Amino acid sequence: MSEMEVAMMHQDYVAFPETAVDFEALGLSPVGVVREDDGPWHPLAIDAQRNAFAVVGGEAVPLPPEKAGPAIYAALDETCERLWGNSWNSAVGEIFRMNRRTTQRDRVSRNLLPPAVLQAISYVACADEAPEFAEALLAMARLSAKFGNEEGLVRRQWQAVADVYFGDASPELGAVADERPTWRRPRKPVSE
Repeated sequence: MSEMEVAMMHQDYVAFPETAVDFEALGLSPVGVVREDDGPWHPLAIDAQRNAFAVVGGEAVPLPPEKAGPAIYAALDETCERLWGNSWNSAVGEIFRMNRRTTQRDRVSRNLLPPAVLQAISYVACADEAPEFAEALLAMARLSAKFGNEEGLVRRQWQAVADVYFGDASPELGAVADERPTWRRPRKPVSE
């Protein structure tokens, strides 16, 4: 029996297989890459009914759910743990307003997650600043929950965070407006 391997990856990421496929015309959402055994990587896409497909030569090839589901969960688990740590199930639940149980191995292996959620996770995972992006997304979700999902209030709070950090809120903090906050003084870049 062949082994299926999946990696979560956004279609704009440099390692995504070159393809001129119109995913939208196929009714698919690209969420990563897939290969069997040590074969070539192909785009992995999900339809609205949460069926998985490999896109090979511009054609959508259905993947067997009993193999695709567990392989997609394994890739999701590795990706989300890298982004949000061991409690990624809770973080993903908060961000995408899903029951935490929906993100458990058995549920994802059987039903997958909505294509938009998998696409968003793939996008965050491929960002140059993936860990910071993931943390910011979780903070945004928490602000949204606190303010009853009122987009205007959440945007104002997020702007207030930037204002404090960049020193634009100095008068509100009781500081002299032309004073540079100590946390904004130049420092050495964080090495990786």
